[in-house]
Amino acid sequence: MTDIKLPKQVVDRIEARWTSRYSPMEKRHSRLIDRRLEQLRAHRNNIWRYRRLLKTQLSELERQFIERRLAEELEAVERVASDVPPIGTCRSIPAATTSGENHL
Repeated sequence: MTDIKLPKQVVDRIEARWTSRYSPMEKRHSRLIDRRLEQLRAHRNNIWRYRRLLKTQLSELERQFIERRLAEELEAVERVASDVPPIGTCRSIPAATTSGENHL
């Protein structure tokens, strides 16, 4: 999915509405997961960049440096991913309905 550009006030309203449905504990858990996902995305982007660089013409010293950084990023991904709780362990989020009916 491509990024959708919305005005800040719209994003803020959606965020406030979405987060108001959670208890403080659920909000804290949600922020933790969001932070971890953000870290995983950053590591993924770095891995893609390093792999792309390895396909270019590099000196041996540059190649060694990039391979070392790539290995560090892969280790970091495993460390962050192992720290994220499985989704099934989170409490289920009640579905929001507009007319009182559950829509599938």
